[in-house]
Amino acid sequence: MFAIVPCVLVVLLAGAPQRGQLDTKDPAIKEFNEHVQKYMDLHKKIERSLPPLDKKESDPAKIVNHQKALSVAIRAARPEAVRGDIFRPDVQPVFLMIIKEQLSSGKGATARAMILGDGNPKSPESPAKVDLSVNAEYPAKAPLSTVPPSVLLSLPRLPDGLEYRFVGRHLILYDGPANLIVDVLPDAIR
Repeated sequence: MFAIVPCVLVVLLAGAPQRGQLDTKDPAIKEFNEHVQKYMDLHKKIERSLPPLDKKESDPAKIVNHQKALSVAIRAARPEAVRGDIFRPDVQPVFLMIIKEQLSSGKGATARAMILGDGNPKSPESPAKVDLSVNAEYPAKAPLSTVPPSVLLSLPRLPDGLEYRFVGRHLILYDGPANLIVDVLPDAIR
C-alpha cells in the first residue's frame, strides 16, 4: 500500500507544470492563443487580398510599400483595437508571473540586463521613441529588443510573423511583416 502512494504521487507531479513551465491547459492561456489565432487569421486574410510580394523581392521600396499597405489594411480592419485585446486581463498575471520567475532565476540578472540594455528602444541610446499604442507603427530607427531564450521559451509560442519584444519594461506583441504593435502588456518587468 505504501509503495503505491509514492508512485502515484510521482505520476501526478510529473504531469503538473513545474515552476517556469507554461500550463497550456490554463483557460487564460487557451483564450490568449485563441485571440492570437484570430488576429493571425485576419492578418492572413488581409495579406491575401493585397497584390503578392515576390519572396525574392529585393527592392526596398516595394517591400516597404507592401508592409505599409498591410499595416493600413490591418488598422482599418481593427479600428477599435485597444490595449488588452490579446493580453486580456485574465492572462496578464500569468505573463507577469512567468517573466518575474525567469528574471529572478539563477540567470535572471543576465536576462534582465539583456532586455533593458542598449538594444532596448527605451534605453537612453535609442535613436527613436516608440509609441506604445495598439496599431501603432514601430519606428524604423528604433531597435528591436532581444528577448532572452529563457523568457521566450517560457511564454506561449507565437505563430510566424508575431513576436514578443520589450520596449522599456513593457512587453509588446509585434507583427513584423506589418511593422505593427498588436498589443501591449504594461510594466511586464517589475
